[in-house]
Amino acid sequence: MLNTTTQQTTTRYTFRQHTRRMGRIASIAGIVFIVSAIVVALAIANLLPAGMGGLVALAGLLAIASFILLVPLLVFLYIYARSGFWLDEEGVHVHFPGEKMQHMDWSEALYAIDEGEEYLISSKGKEGLGHLVGKERYMRLHLEGILPEQRAEITSAIAEHVPLRQQKLLTFTTMMNNKGEIVARGRLYLFENDILCAENRGEKRVFINAPIKKLAFVRPRDPFYVGNMEFEAFIMSYEKKEFVVMLGYEMTMNGAFGTSSRWMATGTARQWVDALQPLTR
Repeated sequence: MLNTTTQQTTTRYTFRQHTRRMGRIASIAGIVFIVSAIVVALAIANLLPAGMGGLVALAGLLAIASFILLVPLLVFLYIYARSGFWLDEEGVHVHFPGEKMQHMDWSEALYAIDEGEEYLISSKGKEGLGHLVGKERYMRLHLEGILPEQRAEITSAIAEHVPLRQQKLLTFTTMMNNKGEIVARGRLYLFENDILCAENRGEKRVFINAPIKKLAFVRPRDPFYVGNMEFEAFIMSYEKKEFVVMLGYEMTMNGAFGTSSRWMATGTARQWVDALQPLTR
């Protein structure tokens, strides 16, 4: 059964694709905790046969371990239960755990992007299905957290309001001006006749969204180096400004022991130059 709640013309979808595994683990941890707690309680009440000290000790350890696991899972499930994706005739609202509520009216949206299942798989299910793009900003739809059958329902509804695009090329880049100053770090999309650079840090800003024919030229340049890592790059000219596109990106990861980062190469300059050059002529 689909987990949706409809009130008037608004339909809410929950991120059940993300919570299914947490729910299963929480159920198992809950059962282990209850059984272990019962064994410990019976031991305290002297209702167990003699010689079962080892079993009681094991039950105590399992009760502590399952409780430590269960508490954060229940907190996450509670947060996810308050989050969701809302779709109506005026626009889209998305509240994803750990993020601010996002909203975009259909009147502001230019088009939507579905990066596709291949990117979803390469990101290990963490992202890859859906962005809604406006003139100056975009919002992430987090459709990867919604059940597959519901994704199809949502994309069909979105397509009734705005064009739904799939990219020819997609990568993460670090973009600089001709002084070497970083001006954008994020996603670079190539569509049939357009190019989009969307900032991936902080505010979800659209940096470049233009027909490819507006690029005066595109050419490769010498690579960049970060430590021993080499990152290919190319230059493109847009609105009389030259931008250096480095095909390297610093990924930031939040873990239990703090934040860490690492650089990764994100493509080859020749692939992008060959794809863009014929369209700039």
